[in-house]
Amino acid sequence: MASLQDWGVPLAVIGMLLSTLLAAALYTRYLAYLADVRIAVRRLDLGIRETTSALAALTQVPLSRELRLTLRSDILARYQKIRTLYRRYPGVIEGIRSAEQALDAEGPPATNGVGPLASERAFRATLAALDRLHAILARGGTLRPVPADVRRIFLREIAERRAEVTSRFHLVEARRHDANGNPTRARTHLLALLQALRQHGPATQFIRELASEANSALLKLSDQRPTAASLSVDATAA
Repeated sequence: MASLQDWGVPLAVIGMLLSTLLAAALYTRYLAYLADVRIAVRRLDLGIRETTSALAALTQVPLSRELRLTLRSDILARYQKIRTLYRRYPGVIEGIRSAEQALDAEGPPATNGVGPLASERAFRATLAALDRLHAILARGGTLRPVPADVRRIFLREIAERRAEVTSRFHLVEARRHDANGNPTRARTHLLALLQALRQHGPATQFIRELASEANSALLKLSDQRPTAASLSVDATAA
């Protein structure tokens, strides 16, 4: 019969093996935890960048203070969550400070209407920024959930601002082409505007008024086109 002394070495080896396996399992779990943290932090950072860049591109668009406060608060909450998950994340302290300052600085819109759009590139960039904000709110992409009724109000506001931006760009371009003696290009812009309002604009009174303005401009262009009778008279006179 084996004595305890005979079992001493095997038990020690088994103990060391079990300790090694336990340490390896704990280390594997730790690595998995770190990977989850990195994924979470990247998602939080991506949301910050997405919202911040969209707001920066919309300085000429009078979004409501309530909407801007909601978005700025989300940026701050994301920075704070990053700090909770990974305190040494580069720039997180500065990010929190900057987000707090931006949140405190939000006031009512500086103007009631969309500001000037310097170029078609600026127009496209503005639409893209509005579409990003719409997507964030539509999919519930804020860190803290926005109540459904408030979210609907914000989505309608963004859609109306999008329609206003589209209207301003195409109307300005239509008038410019008309003044330069190119009614065909002017008509193209007005038709593009009406199509955009039908495709992207909800049936609100504000958007109906924009469509009415575009239709009036289109009718005015049509009235300026020479009729067949006037062409024949001009040819006879010649």
